[in-house]
Amino acid sequence: MQQQIILGSIVCCASFLLIILIIGWDVVEITNWGLKCNSISKQCDKQIYAPGRYLVGPFNSFFNFPGSRQTIEFSDDKRAQSQPLKTRTAEGLTLSLHVSFQYQLIKNEIAQLYALGGLNYEATFIRMARDTILQAAGKFEAPKYWTNRRNITEVMQKQLEDELKKAHANCVSLQILDIELPDQYEDSIVQTQIEVQKKTMKQFEQKAQMILNDILVMKAENDQEIFAIHAQAQADAFTITQAAQATANKLLLEAESKGYEMIQKNLELTKEEFNQYLYWISVLKQKKAKLVFNPNTVLTYNMNRN
Repeated sequence: MQQQIILGSIVCCASFLLIILIIGWDVVEITNWGLKCNSISKQCDKQIYAPGRYLVGPFNSFFNFPGSRQTIEFSDDKRAQSQPLKTRTAEGLTLSLHVSFQYQLIKNEIAQLYALGGLNYEATFIRMARDTILQAAGKFEAPKYWTNRRNITEVMQKQLEDELKKAHANCVSLQILDIELPDQYEDSIVQTQIEVQKKTMKQFEQKAQMILNDILVMKAENDQEIFAIHAQAQADAFTITQAAQATANKLLLEAESKGYEMIQKNLELTKEEFNQYLYWISVLKQKKAKLVFNPNTVLTYNMNRN
């Protein structure tokens, strides 16, 4: 009997431990952060758990918070969390804004976030975003939404970032998806933008023409410079050619002079006789004759005509 009691106690203890083991495990989902809380005391740990399976003990479990960026959208889209934001511009025109923004929870402040609003924190973000964006949107005149949308977006994001930090989150980015103004005014803005684009195109065309004119002037200057260089080269070539020709003529005359001196010396002619010799040489060349010369006799010539 005693053995049965002991065996029953062991079975009970084992079953109890098994139950504890089964219900004492919990999981933090992928891309999430986990906050461990006790379901009885309602107390939560300050430690934030990464994705994975953990032994948390009985009556403890994880609340999963997204670790990635989340989007909240104000638009007509079925997936949007809220309707478009309606307000008035600085000059009083009705304005409907389609806006979306991305937020990311601050990991080390998740416990404070849970204490602030439990798991319904996104409703708090929507309320804060609506108030902040509407307040910022009403400070701008309607034309600014067409001409300076980037600046308006940056202002809204900065102000929303400051507000969300109070709720333990960061505003990562913000986008103005669509702007709705009264049709008549919107058509006027569109026409104004068309005129601005035409003016800008005209300015670009004028600038392009100025650049083209500058290119033509540069080309003309280059052509003129090339012509001047070519003309100078031709002049230099002519000068060099003439100088070379003059030098050649001088050398030829010097050679002829030396040759005549040698002939006069070899023939032992006086200057007057040598001049007469040159004369008859020139005559014979013109009449195709042969000269027979004997320095010891009188100078004669024989004409052999072909």
